Amino acid sequence: MGPNQAPLFPIRVFKISLYYSVFFYLFFLIFNTSFTIMGVDVGDFLKQYLGAFFGVYLSTTFKVFSVSLFLHACLFTLVNLVVSFWKKLNPRWYVLVGIVFLIEVLALIQSMIQFPQIYGEFFFFRYPSFAPILYFLTDHISPILPSLGLFLFLCFVLGTVFTKLLQHKTKESFFAVLHVLVLGLFHIHGLYWLGLVYFAFIFWQGNRYQNVHIKTYGILLVLILMLYLLPSFWIGISSLRYSQVKGKPPIFILSADSLRYDKIGFKVNGESITPNIDLFQKDAFQFHDHHTTIPRTFPSWTDTLTGKYAMDHKIRDMFPSPEEKQRIGTSSYPTIQQILKKIGYDHFAIGSFAADIFPRANFGFDAVYAPNFNARIMTVQRTAETQIFLLPFLVGSWFSGGMYLEELNGLSTWGDGERLTSRFRQLVKERNQSPYSITYFSSVIHFPYTPSYPHYKRYTNPNYYGKYKYLKFVDPTDSNLPNTDEISQIRNLFDSAVYAFDLEFGDMVGYLKEKGIYEDAIIILTADHGEALYEDIHGQGHGEHLRGESVTHVPFMIKFPKSSKFQEIPKNEREFTGITSSVDLMPTLLDYFEITETSEYPGKSLLAVLGEKDWKEDRFVYAETGIWFSDVGNHFFQKQRIPYPNILSLHQVVPEEDYQIMITDPIYRETIAFSKHRSIQNSQYKLIYIPTREGVKFELYDRKKDPLNQANLYPNHPMASKMKEVLYKTVVKWESASLAGEYLIPSSLSDINENL
Repeated sequence: MGPNQAPLFPIRVFKISLYYSVFFYLFFLIFNTSFTIMGVDVGDFLKQYLGAFFGVYLSTTFKVFSVSLFLHACLFTLVNLVVSFWKKLNPRWYVLVGIVFLIEVLALIQSMIQFPQIYGEFFFFRYPSFAPILYFLTDHISPILPSLGLFLFLCFVLGTVFTKLLQHKTKESFFAVLHVLVLGLFHIHGLYWLGLVYFAFIFWQGNRYQNVHIKTYGILLVLILMLYLLPSFWIGISSLRYSQVKGKPPIFILSADSLRYDKIGFKVNGESITPNIDLFQKDAFQFHDHHTTIPRTFPSWTDTLTGKYAMDHKIRDMFPSPEEKQRIGTSSYPTIQQILKKIGYDHFAIGSFAADIFPRANFGFDAVYAPNFNARIMTVQRTAETQIFLLPFLVGSWFSGGMYLEELNGLSTWGDGERLTSRFRQLVKERNQSPYSITYFSSVIHFPYTPSYPHYKRYTNPNYYGKYKYLKFVDPTDSNLPNTDEISQIRNLFDSAVYAFDLEFGDMVGYLKEKGIYEDAIIILTADHGEALYEDIHGQGHGEHLRGESVTHVPFMIKFPKSSKFQEIPKNEREFTGITSSVDLMPTLLDYFEITETSEYPGKSLLAVLGEKDWKEDRFVYAETGIWFSDVGNHFFQKQRIPYPNILSLHQVVPEEDYQIMITDPIYRETIAFSKHRSIQNSQYKLIYIPTREGVKFELYDRKKDPLNQANLYPNHPMASKMKEVLYKTVVKWESASLAGEYLIPSSLSDINENL
C-alpha cells in the first residue's frame, strides 16, 4: 500500500470491485442476452435502429455498467471496512469476493421471490431447466428470510463503524461513519455518477483525511444526517405554500389499466376481490353501464381527457405520428387539466409502465411521475435485464434503491404498487386540500398481470407449474389457445392483479381519510379499457375486437365533496343503470365547475342524471378497435379484418422525437383508420361495423340476453336499420367521413390540419 493511500479504502479494493463488475457484466451479457421479448423475436427490430443509433447502445451499456461499478464499489468497500476493523489487516481478495457474492445472492433470492415476473424470461425462455429453482423459492421461502440476512449485514456494518466511533472517536472512525452514510445517501437517491466521483476523490486524497479537524467531522456528520431528513422536511415546508380554496376541491382520478367492470365485487371462495372499492362505492355514485370509446390505452386516455373521439383528435393507436400527437393540447383539443388550470388547478400524473403515454403528449400535467417509452429507454431496459445480479438493486430489493435507472420504471414485469402509492402520499402531503388533481394509473392488471409477493399467490393454483405461474406471457405470433389449466391460471392471475390494485386503491383512500381530505375531495374510479380472458372465442387481450362486454365495459364511480348538493342524494339512489361513455367525464367536470363549453362534445354531463336510474331518451355510445399488433393467427377478428403489416413492420424510430416509436407513413395511418371495426350500442343492443375486402359486414347483438355476442341478429332485427343509421351519422359528424357504398372513408389528417 502506497504512502498516500487510505488504510481503510486501499486502491486494491476498488480494483477488485472493478474486475468483479467487468467479469459479471460480460458474463451475463454473453449468456443472458436475448433477442426476444416475452418470447417474441425482435431481432429485426433491433437491427433497424441499433445500426443507425449505435451510439445510443454504447451510451446505454456504459450507463448500466456505471451503476454496476458503483454498487459493487460500495459493497466491497463496506465489506473491507468491517473486516479491517475486526481483523486489523487487509483481507484477501477471495474473502471480499466471497462475502459480496453471498450478499448479492441473498438480494437476488429476495428479489426473485418478491418479483418473480422480472425474471420470467430468464427462467421460462432462456434457461427453462432452471425454473424449478424459482418454483422452490416462491413456494417455500418468504422474502423476509433473505431480507433478514441483508438487514443483519447492514446492521453489522453500521454497528461496527458506530461502535468504533464511540469507543475511539478518532479521525479514522469519524471518516468511516461518514463514508457509510454518504454511500447510503447516494444509494437511496440513485446518484451513481456522483458516487463514482466520490470514490475517485477519496482514492485520490488517500490518507489526507487525517488532516481534517475532528470537529469538522462532527459538523459534516450532522450535515449528512440532515440530508437524510431533508426530503420530508422540504415537503413539510413546501406544504405551507398551498391552502384550501372554496369551491375548488382536490380531484383524484384513480384508475387501473384493464380493470373490468364485472371484477368489482367479484367473489372468489365467497370473498370479494375488491373489498376497498366495495367500501368506496357506498359513498360514490356508480354508473353500471359505462364504456370506453376505444380499448387501447393512449387513445382511450386521450378521449377521456379531451372529451373528444379518437376519430376527431386523430390519436387512434399507441404510436401516433408527430403531427397527430401535437394536436392534443391545442385550442381545438384542450384537456380537462388545461381547462381547470385556468381556474387555479395544478395537475399531476402518477403511473407505472402503461402510463408511459402521459409524457408523450401535451395533456397539461404540471409534473408527470411515470416512465416514458422510446427506443432508447427500451435499450436500457433490455441491457439492464441481462444483469441478473444487478436487477435486485435496481428494483429496490436492497434497502430502498430503485432510483438508479428511471428507465426501469417502464418494466411491464415490475408490478410493485408501493412505489406509486408512496409518490401519491408525498404529493397529497405537500398539496393537502389546495386546488390540484392527481391522475393515478396503475398497470398491475395490464398483461402480463404482475402482482408482487404475496399477491401473485392469492387466487392461483399452488400446484400449477408452467410458464404462466407468475405472469401471462404475450406472444402475438402464437395463436394457439392455452389449455384448460392454463386458462384457469391466467384468469386467477388476473384476479390476483385486481386484488393488488384494490390494495393500492385502499392505501390511497385510507391516506386521504387520514389527512382529512377524503370528505372534501372529488374522487373518480375508472379504467381505460377492460380485458378479454378467453370468454367464448374472444381470446385474451384488448383492442382487437368489440364483441362481448369484457373489453369496453369498465367501472366508473364518482364521489363528490360533502359540501356538494349531490351528496344530499340518498345513498340508495346513487346507482345509474343507463349507458354512459368515457367522453362524459369532460362535460361532467365542466358542468360541476360551471365552466361554459366553448366546443361541442359528444359526451353528456352526468350531473343531470344523478339520483336517476336511466336516461329519459334512448342513448347510444360509440367505440372502435385499436391497431392490430399482429397479422397472424386464426382468431375470428383476423379473418374479418382488412390486413396490414404487423407493428414491427409498421413502426419507425424517430430521433427528432426522442427516439419515440411511431407509425409515420400516411398510407399506413389511413389504412389503419379505414380498417377499424366500429360499434354503436345502447342499453340493450350493440351493432358492430366490420370492413373487409369482400365488403362491409355488420353484427347486431342483444347485450342482455347474449352478453358474449354469439347470436348475430343482423339484418332481420327491427333495431338493425336504426342503429346503422346512428353509427353512420356519428362517424360522419365527428370524423368528417364520407361514404363509398357502405364503407366509411375517414378524412385524411392533412385535410383536418388545414381546418384547425
